[in-house]
Amino acid sequence: MFRKIADGTFMLRTDERVCGTVYLIEEEGKRLIIDSGDGGLELGFVPDICILTHGHFDHSKGVDDGWKEVLLHPAEFDFAGPHLYIPKNARKNPMKPLAFGSHGLEFLHTPGHTDGSVCVFDRKTRALFSGDTKFADGGWGRTDLGGSDAEMKRSLGLIDGIGYSLLCPGHGGIEKRK
Repeated sequence: MFRKIADGTFMLRTDERVCGTVYLIEEEGKRLIIDSGDGGLELGFVPDICILTHGHFDHSKGVDDGWKEVLLHPAEFDFAGPHLYIPKNARKNPMKPLAFGSHGLEFLHTPGHTDGSVCVFDRKTRALFSGDTKFADGGWGRTDLGGSDAEMKRSLGLIDGIGYSLLCPGHGGIEKRK
């Protein structure tokens, strides 16, 4: 099911459906996931924290009502684009660094695909979880679903300045950076 991609970090790729890739950081018996998929997955566990990179259903509809901590950028709660699914238990991500075991997570607001798109940078593994902002093939997320080309261009420039070594997008494969 989940495949190891870095120290304490795993991915579950679901290419057979529209569902985005789900990432898992596991340490000291605790589990954090980045994106939840489209609701068609059985994770087999309840995550301690779920971080959503944006509110499109293929990233957020897998959130279960019983999950205690689900974080979503504040702008997504007011975003009027199509295909949104805001879980009832989602709360506004304070966008402050988050320590999860030995993983230091930083949030980057990367609008363009949606107003509240975020990337998550893990200082320990140097992995950048980019949602639908940037893909491993050099592409980027659509902006015609209520997003903005100008915002996407700025967000891609921000990402290029991050010293990541592993790009973990919301769809498709991962990419090691040299």
